[in-house]
Amino acid sequence: MIKIYVSKECEYCKALKEKLTESEIEFTEINIDEEANKKTITKLFEFIGEPVIPIIILKHKVLAPKRSFNTIDEAMVLIKSLI
Repeated sequence: MIKIYVSKECEYCKALKEKLTESEIEFTEINIDEEANKKTITKLFEFIGEPVIPIIILKHKVLAPKRSFNTIDEAMVLIKSLI
């Protein structure tokens, strides 16, 4: 299962969710703005080295903008190669 960490205001996040839905790829969305997710997202930001979203967790891999992909299309190629 794919987990994506997103914010409601993030247009990049919205674009990724749309592409996943269009490609009929199931995912679980985790809103980083919710208090219950603050501890997890803080740890992810520390692991990545900067506060960027969307963060994608797939098969024990952490994919993040600037680190793993630069565009939504690049993110989709990575996701499809891992599922």
